[in-house]
Amino acid sequence: MHVESHIPDKAQLSILDVGCNVGAWLLRCREVYPDALLAGVEINGHALKQIHNLLPDIIFGQAVAERLPFEDSQFDCVTCLEVLEHLPERNWKAAIEEMKRTLKPGGVLILTVPHAGLFAWLDSNNVRHRLPLLYRTIFGRGLRDLGYDSTGRTVEWHKHFHVSELKSIISETGWSSIDFDFGGLFLMPIADWLSWPFYKAGAPNHWFRRMLGRLATWDYRINFGRYSYGVCVVCTKER
Repeated sequence: MHVESHIPDKAQLSILDVGCNVGAWLLRCREVYPDALLAGVEINGHALKQIHNLLPDIIFGQAVAERLPFEDSQFDCVTCLEVLEHLPERNWKAAIEEMKRTLKPGGVLILTVPHAGLFAWLDSNNVRHRLPLLYRTIFGRGLRDLGYDSTGRTVEWHKHFHVSELKSIISETGWSSIDFDFGGLFLMPIADWLSWPFYKAGAPNHWFRRMLGRLATWDYRINFGRYSYGVCVVCTKER
């Protein structure tokens, strides 16, 4: 699974990243597409504060996926990487429709979510739900919780999707094509576990955490089929 391979090949490229967190993917986009117009939205204001100085030339906004502060048909590509699983189920379809709205005709939505594969049970994001007392003892409420306060939401169960579920959700919003790709096995969840101390310390860009991110990216580029930890959905908007 290689997200970059699905980015449109255009001279005047524009990319919106929905749920940009601390900007790791946008940093990569700036390296690979130095002339592209880049924008990002994130629900967590604490994460946004960390990336303003790193990426001063990128448009940022605090927003939810189902209410994006952009015009219709504004971007060639919208990426939404490991975000849909953080939304309440009732908002999945609305979020996809909203991302589609901001795409130009023929534009591409690249959506990655956890897959219901062999190692889905290793997901560190669900410790707060499986072992709430342990989580509260170590993290308290955590920065993610604080970032949700202004929206009145809570942190959702980190769902791992079956392809049949994704087809059902996405096909209802209407696209000219929908393709699936798979990647990762167990290095991704292990990297997440090892990254916890760095997020807790407010150091998401520490060299070791970045190395973990590269390791997870390498793992995600290997297709393990139905055993895979992640799935990428590539949707093309009608022209």
